[in-house]
Amino acid sequence: MAELFDQAVFLKFLAALLAIFNPLYGIPIFLGMTEGYSAPERKQVALVVTGTIVVVALLSVVVGEKILAIFGIDIPSFRIAGGLIIFGVGMSMMNASDRAPGDQQAAEHGHLKKSSIAVVPLAIPLTIGPGTIATTIVFAHTLTDGEAIVTLGLAVLIACAVVGIGLLFADPISRFLGPTMINVITRVMAIILVAVAVEMLVTGVFNAIDTHYPGLTSGSGS
Repeated sequence: MAELFDQAVFLKFLAALLAIFNPLYGIPIFLGMTEGYSAPERKQVALVVTGTIVVVALLSVVVGEKILAIFGIDIPSFRIAGGLIIFGVGMSMMNASDRAPGDQQAAEHGHLKKSSIAVVPLAIPLTIGPGTIATTIVFAHTLTDGEAIVTLGLAVLIACAVVGIGLLFADPISRFLGPTMINVITRVMAIILVAVAVEMLVTGVFNAIDTHYPGLTSGSGS
């Protein structure tokens, strides 16, 4: 089991996932979209959201890179694209007010669609979107198939459990923390995301140069 588990990648990936998911940022959106729901209905929505993000994230771990191969997309290019996406998400979180306009609109009208809001838009794309999928595929590329399933799969389950707990206890958590603390934590998560994005971009650029211009980055004196 030990040889299939990479602790350093696990911790880094878990931090990135929690920053992208940002459960506290999603709590006001969840409460707004489930306004008027009974406690059992809200619980059901929370469980469906959690189950959906688990399935999508695990699929990204297992078959994400294979899907890229089908379309002829190499990992350096995807790493650069993913870095740009995550950078945009992080900057959006850092500069956001209490709730982004699109999320505000969803919160105002989403509760009218009880049958569909759990999967779309609460799970996809508000909780798990292109940034999460890109991050997962990039991290999976650094590991063997067995290592990816164990290391990244465990991180996915933990991060999704945190999201699920946050949604199940959204109302008391929101009252306890208050909007100011939620906004502070959101900004901290945004900084982590931007840092992850910059690292992905730099690594992707150097990998792309090595792929297309072998030996260029190793220096002429070697």
